[in-house]
This record gives sequence, C-alpha cells and structure tokens, in this order.
Amino acid sequence: MQKNKIALIIGASLLFGITACQPPADKTDPSDATSTSTQTATPPSTQPLIEAKTPKQLTTALVDSSADRLREQLICSKLDDNINAVDHTSKIESLRAVQRQLAACLPTADNAEILQWLVDYQAMYARFLQSDSSIDDEDFFTVMSNVEQGKSIAVAQLRKISPRARYLIGLIRSNADVSIRYMGANDFEFHHDLSAMADIFTPYLPDDQSEFIQRMAQDNQELFWFDAAIAFSFEELVERAVFWEDFMKRYPQSNFYNDAKALFDTYRYLLFFGSENTQWFDDDLRKFYLPADERLMMQLTERTDSQLAQDVQKLLVFMQQSDDERHQSYPVPDKDENGRKINAWQVTHYQLGQALAISSPWDSVRARNCLHGIICVDETSQ
Repeated sequence: MQKNKIALIIGASLLFGITACQPPADKTDPSDATSTSTQTATPPSTQPLIEAKTPKQLTTALVDSSADRLREQLICSKLDDNINAVDHTSKIESLRAVQRQLAACLPTADNAEILQWLVDYQAMYARFLQSDSSIDDEDFFTVMSNVEQGKSIAVAQLRKISPRARYLIGLIRSNADVSIRYMGANDFEFHHDLSAMADIFTPYLPDDQSEFIQRMAQDNQELFWFDAAIAFSFEELVERAVFWEDFMKRYPQSNFYNDAKALFDTYRYLLFFGSENTQWFDDDLRKFYLPADERLMMQLTERTDSQLAQDVQKLLVFMQQSDDERHQSYPVPDKDENGRKINAWQVTHYQLGQALAISSPWDSVRARNCLHGIICVDETSQ
C-alpha cells in the first residue's frame, strides 16, 4: 500500500506541473486566428492522467504524456529553422506548417521566446509576400489594378507578369491570407491580415503586450502615408494619440513602453504640424480649416493629467498672439540648418514648435519602425 501511495503522490505532482503549463481557459485557441483554414496541433491532453484509477493506469498515462512532450519539444526545436526558411520562393503550405508548429509550441513557451517568434513570424510573412515586379512594370500595374477592383484578368495579362506575382494573385483569388493595397505613385504591394497574425500570439501574452500588438494590427492594417499625406482622418489621429498616451499611463512598466512613447510622440507631432500634404490650420496658424477638427482639439483640453491637454492649451494661446508677440517670444534664426533663408510658413511653424516644445520625430535617425506590422522592429532589420 505504501508504494501505491507514493506512486499516486508522484502522479498528482506531475499532473499539477502539466496542467499549470496549459493556456488560460479564457484565452482563444490560436488555430482560429488566421483566415487561412489550417489544421493545428494541440498540446497533449491531461485527461488520461485525471481519469487514472490505478497505479498501472497512472504509469501508462505518464509514459504517454512524456512521449507527447518529447514530440512537442522536437517540433519546437525545429520552429526557428522553419520560420527562417520561408522566403519569396516558398508556397503557402510552408506558412501553414509554421502556424501548426506555433499552435503546439506557444502554450508552453516563455515570454522571451514568444516575442522572438512574433518578430520572426512577421519578418517571415514580409519575405513571403515579396514580388520581383518593378513599380515601372506597366503590365504589373494593370493586373494589380484589376485585382484590387475585383475585375477579371485575362490569361494573356497574367503571362506578362512574374511567376511569383501570379502565384500571390492566385492566393488572393483563393481567399488565402493575402491581399493587395495601392501605395500611390503607381505602386502596389502584397499585404496580409495583421489582426489574424496578432490573434496567433495574443492568447499567450500578458495584457499590456496583447493590447499593444492588437492595436498595432488595427492601426497598421491600412496605409500610414499616401503621397506625403496622412492617410487617415484627423479624428482617427486624435484617437490614436489619446490611446498611446493612455497606454503609457496604464502600463508604465511595460517592456513596450518606449515603443508606445515613440508612437505617441509621432501622433502628437502630427496633430499640431500635419505633414507635407496634410495641414489642419491656415498658413498663419490663426484658425482651423475645419470646425469639426477644432471641436475635437478642444475636447482634448478636458483630459486630466494629459500632455495633449497642455499642448492644446498652449496652441490656443499661440493662435491668439500677434506676429510681434510671436517674434518677441520665439525669435527665429535667419536661415535653416541647411543655410537656406526661412520662408514665412517655416517661421510660423518654427515658432509653434518652440511654443509647444515639440520637435519632429524625424529630426533624428529613427532606430525603430512602428508604422508597419504588429510589433516595432529595428530599422536595420527591415
């Protein structure tokens, strides 16, 4: 009897260790995460251990569970190699194989492994969607325009573009997780569903990281720039700036805090200075072009403990100042950093920058790219 008690105690301890590694019950299965229909591997079940009634049944269940664990470890040891092997010559089946491996490995991986796989998976998809067609290729532009508009494509047209472009277009037509989007300047790119990508990883990340990549997926699904203009509305710009300011307050210890701040700084700058082809104010910075934009900006002043609220209040003071008051408070150099004479438009925006104490996020070399994908990456890795 003593041996039986020992065996059962050992079995119960192992059962606790195994069940403690399983994903939380309220998290979704990542096999449902992608729009591509694939079969996914699942972690070994602990049901045989739970149902074991005798030492023999328990021993058998433990052996089976150990074998499953060994198979899982073998699968996960090959995951990095399989991700890195996918490139612009690979087929969709290679992506599906990686997705099945991730489904098996994510539940028991530590946070550092998960984040690295996320970075690698994002880079893998970018390689997979590369096409060797040039933006100067008129045939490629014609075919891509027809695909984007849902028009039919003649076989003769398809023969004029590269085999890889034909393959990716075939994936679009078969409703795989591939799409196209127009970049402006007669340029298209193949793209994919960022939310589906995020859904693979979010069940296994802490709240701050999960929220971060889900928001990145939402914001970066569409273009950020289009012909030197901001590709989304002023209302959305305000909402994004507010989101990242609030994110930093909710998660001050997040390992994504610096990336969130970089995003906040970008949206904060664009709120007040726009872009080359997007402006919210008249040239003298005396009034808003649209009353709706002014109302949205005024709403920011109602935020408590907010950098944005302080910025808007300074903006309103600046807009009421005369030219003489501005020159007295914010003297402007005669020439810019390139030695060229500063024009009137530059003078006004230089003074606003001094009034708000906001510098352009593009004044210095940006080490991180947060405007594509679901996680920020080093520029050198692009």
